[in-house]
Amino acid sequence: MIAERRKRKGGPLPIGSILGNVLDATGISDRLRDRHILDDWAAVVGEAAAKHCQPVDFADGVLTVDADHAAWRQELTLLAPMIIEKFNALHGEGTIKSLRWSRLSTRRNPKDNDK
Repeated sequence: MIAERRKRKGGPLPIGSILGNVLDATGISDRLRDRHILDDWAAVVGEAAAKHCQPVDFADGVLTVDADHAAWRQELTLLAPMIIEKFNALHGEGTIKSLRWSRLSTRRNPKDNDK
């Protein structure tokens, strides 16, 4: 009887396909793909800038960045057109439309107080 039900209903589905469908239906898959773009941050801005400025979000073409010092925020603000151009070269034209600073930006790194 159980075997007959499985045949009629198609049997149990793998959890991976169920999870994938749920992620797609809720839009989480798109957000995860968007977050993947952040992995290229250090390659785009360079190691020195990546130590002081980190991407914190990417949504609707806006890359949100946080910095540990105002000087780095100013530096990357000046370089924003180049940063956007490099990201778009890697991920497709129009992927990143603008760079925005996190409201928490320019927090000092606690390690700086030790120096």
